[in-house]
Amino acid sequence: MSVIELTTFVVAPERSSDMLSARSGMLSGFRKDRRGFIDARLVRVAEDTWLDVVEWADAAAYDASREKGGNLPEIAAFFATIDRLVGAESGVRYDDAADGHRAVRTIAYGPEPSQVGELYLPEGDGPFPVVVLMHGGWWTALFDRRQSVPLAEDLVSRGYAVWNVEYRRLGEPGGGWPGTFDDVSAAVDAVASLDPAVDPGRVLVVGHSAGGHLATWIAHRSAQPDDAPGAHPTIKPVGVVSLAGVLDLVHADKAALGSDLSDPGADVTPHAPLPSRPDLWPAVAARAGNGITRLLLGGSVEEYGDRYALASPVELADGGVPVLVVHGLADDVIPPAYGEAYARAAEAKGADVTLVMSPRADHFDVIDPKGHAWGVARAWLDERLRQATSGS
Repeated sequence: MSVIELTTFVVAPERSSDMLSARSGMLSGFRKDRRGFIDARLVRVAEDTWLDVVEWADAAAYDASREKGGNLPEIAAFFATIDRLVGAESGVRYDDAADGHRAVRTIAYGPEPSQVGELYLPEGDGPFPVVVLMHGGWWTALFDRRQSVPLAEDLVSRGYAVWNVEYRRLGEPGGGWPGTFDDVSAAVDAVASLDPAVDPGRVLVVGHSAGGHLATWIAHRSAQPDDAPGAHPTIKPVGVVSLAGVLDLVHADKAALGSDLSDPGADVTPHAPLPSRPDLWPAVAARAGNGITRLLLGGSVEEYGDRYALASPVELADGGVPVLVVHGLADDVIPPAYGEAYARAAEAKGADVTLVMSPRADHFDVIDPKGHAWGVARAWLDERLRQATSGS
């Protein structure tokens, strides 16, 4: 069960800028040194009073951090700017859901900070069908799994267990090839022993944008060579949904998709989530000018054609897992052509693929729980689950 630490402290107004300047160093120290550190948010509640909201993967991580205190210089420097501690409390994280308040368990599937997921369980004893959610964000650590929480809440209110996963992303150690692919494979396979209330025989995977690419790649793991990332899956999903997925990495490389990230001052796409790690933007921007797939796979398709062949769903489009591709016709971030190219390739190989274009939907409308695209996806998930349960 993830633990929230609430610390209230006083800083003299004339020292506030010093405290805020030291903040980024403290967070970097936490990410480097503290197992189970997930996120932190600072709230100003008065001119001289601040509330620090810190999330830990579990109580053991919270306790271990308290014992370490200011053990690193950058952490101690932040603490030194604080004049007085008002109070410190901790509690279990709850998310608001349609049918009431629900505790969320954060579970590690590996030793790295980003090798975690959040498990939501519906009311009852189970075993429940489970949807694995994979968030987007250009495969970078600029964005995290919180953007998928509205979909998780909608699904769990309808009787699904939800495993909302994180994975190593560009901008953190191990992100890219092959770490990102190893992680999403491990996250899906973790369902086999995740919780007795989860049914590993009824697993569906849903991803958005870069997560749509990863989810669709998961559909083709059984076809991977023995030595490739993701080979020999433990879990075979009964269905996969791509929402505005980047399903053709070769075209993405040639089009320099994601090069807009090289300009941190560019206009933000409507409905886009705020970056969870804006401090990483300069590092990503400095390397994204030729497109983001070159960061994901280590270089261009001319340099690493073998990796593109193993990582791009349009190259893999065969296998026995049914795939629903949903794309917004008004999507100007990942154009609909990416979904169409995959559907054509999959159909040519006899794969079970369904393509739906959502009218007037943009890149983020497709993850609106009240929108047309999600309604289509949810109905498809229900039908796939019915067919898997009935054996048809």
